Amino acid sequence: MKKKTIVFRFFLFFVFFILLFLVVSEVLKDKRIVQEYDASAKVKGFYEEKEDTLDFVFVGSSQLYADIAPAVLFSEYGITSYDFCANEQPLWISYYYIKEALKHQKPKAIVLDVFTVYGAEYEEEGVNHINIDDLPWSMNKVQAIRNGVPKDLQYSFFLTLTKYHDTWNTLDESKIESSFYHKRNVYRGYSPFTVRHAYGETAPDEVVMQTEREPVPDRARLWLDQIVELTKEEGVDLILIKTPNGNADRQKLYNSVSDYAKEKDIPFVNMNTVFDGEAHINVLQAEKVSKYIGGYLAAHYKITDKRKDAAFADWAEDSAYFYRKKAKCELISTDDLEAYTDFLSQQDYVTMVAVKSGDTASENTLISQEQKDCLAALGLYPDYTMNGSWCYLALVRNGNEPVLQFQTQTEQTESYELPYEEGCLITNTAAKASEKEFAGLPHSFTLQSSLQEDGLHASFLMGEDNYCLDQDGINFFVYDPLLSEIVEFTAFAPGETEVLH
Repeated sequence: MKKKTIVFRFFLFFVFFILLFLVVSEVLKDKRIVQEYDASAKVKGFYEEKEDTLDFVFVGSSQLYADIAPAVLFSEYGITSYDFCANEQPLWISYYYIKEALKHQKPKAIVLDVFTVYGAEYEEEGVNHINIDDLPWSMNKVQAIRNGVPKDLQYSFFLTLTKYHDTWNTLDESKIESSFYHKRNVYRGYSPFTVRHAYGETAPDEVVMQTEREPVPDRARLWLDQIVELTKEEGVDLILIKTPNGNADRQKLYNSVSDYAKEKDIPFVNMNTVFDGEAHINVLQAEKVSKYIGGYLAAHYKITDKRKDAAFADWAEDSAYFYRKKAKCELISTDDLEAYTDFLSQQDYVTMVAVKSGDTASENTLISQEQKDCLAALGLYPDYTMNGSWCYLALVRNGNEPVLQFQTQTEQTESYELPYEEGCLITNTAAKASEKEFAGLPHSFTLQSSLQEDGLHASFLMGEDNYCLDQDGINFFVYDPLLSEIVEFTAFAPGETEVLH
């Protein structure tokens, strides 16, 4: 009896140890969940999609998830899709991503980006971890490790604690939560890059005119063959694509892919010869690319439009996030003050504005009439008749509704009524937005004017951080309450309508 008790206790200890080991391994495993390179959120988000609801599954590297926005395909064509991708994904791992996708979805086609067709050898260890770590355990994952990772490194994929044992010092609440709670990815695997970039109207001539061919490496061709066979066996179409990266040298490889596609009788949509691009294009260019591939898919497949289907209401709701990112990219790409304020007046941002007169009292050399008209578009009317240096601050909601505003000057002798109903004048002070106006936002917003030895200074505080450039002229700080992120902060010099910073 005593022996049985010992065995039972040992068994309980063993089970407890295994469970503890698994929990610790999962918690310490690197989580890629922030900003654009959030591979963990993308991969795990795929499994939150309802089974057999996706029309198309896109597979490939970051050059795909930066270029194809499922929100655009849904908004324009009623197509449901997902970017099931990870950084620099080699074709021998794409193969297992496709197998994984087909376990949960019955798409009309797998759309494979061929950026990594250059692959001749194993990818570096870090890239492999990014691609494999977040896949759920199954024989499919085991095979991905065995075929995609050098033998001497495979142990760290099976026992991830050997790789991530020292990550405890970077743990935070979000990483712990993401270990056990996975949520729907509102971008469906897409990464919105909101950066300024001027793209050409078409692909660069050196890309379009490239006729040379570079052979596809044997290892890459072998796995392309395997992918073709897999999709045939599964009864699903395969479409090869190349998103635009503007690389004329790599176009030699894509020319060989074109030959391969003809040989295998499968379509190849080479957008590298259609659009200007780079490794990761911004949201504005991604919208064009997404419309293009969406048009191709809509023309070649019979698709049920799901935009008015109540079962896909979350798709319509989530698409708004893409278009907010598009708006952000449009704003930061705008240099003209009139276009800038006109755009702001149509958005429901939190906008903080500071108008500083500088050292001279001559309004003709300071805030121009054109600048005054632009401020009026936001419902803002500073008292331009003040003598000496002055500073006007306002906080605007819903485009052109000031909810807090005041004006100060270096030599305050009397109060001024500003020409709007709720206007007020407060000297050298700080005013905080009311809780009522900003219920539900994760930050407090404070406008502050302070008189220092070198003159008046303006501050835009979000929490305790100041985002005001504090330049003479017009200063802006813009925050998106839906995205819960800063859009930008910038300034226009006195009398100027071109952005200063």
